[in-house]
Amino acid sequence: MPSSPPPDRFQREIDDIIRLAERRLEHQSFGYRVRRSTRRLGSAFSGIHIGLPPAEVLGGWAMALLLIGWLMTLPIVNGVLLARVLAQPVFVVGIVLLVLAIISSLTRGRSSRASSSGGMWRGERVSYGSPYPESWLGKLRKMFRGDR
Repeated sequence: MPSSPPPDRFQREIDDIIRLAERRLEHQSFGYRVRRSTRRLGSAFSGIHIGLPPAEVLGGWAMALLLIGWLMTLPIVNGVLLARVLAQPVFVVGIVLLVLAIISSLTRGRSSRASSSGGMWRGERVSYGSPYPESWLGKLRKMFRGDR
């Protein structure tokens, strides 16, 4: 035997009215408006997917661009007009990539469990590859793909 009787029709109507009033209040709140706007923006830009390579690859490209920019400022190369014009933009792009690499490295999620092919060491995933050296073509593919 149930401890409380089933709600009657009037009680259900009262509950429905309260639920509608709560929903209206929620729809007027600032948080709901923000969520709705971001959802609309997300659906408007749903076709655009910008994915950054891993932080290590970004950092490598940044360091390479900073080195190239520094080489362009040397007196031997500085005499060339193109080197003088391109030195500053190369520095700027290198610094932007370095900042992106640092931010993506700091905000990267940590996996709590080890993968089946490797293990965890100091919070980083470790994978065990082949003991034989890789071909230079495979290394090039890996570098431009952003794999480790």
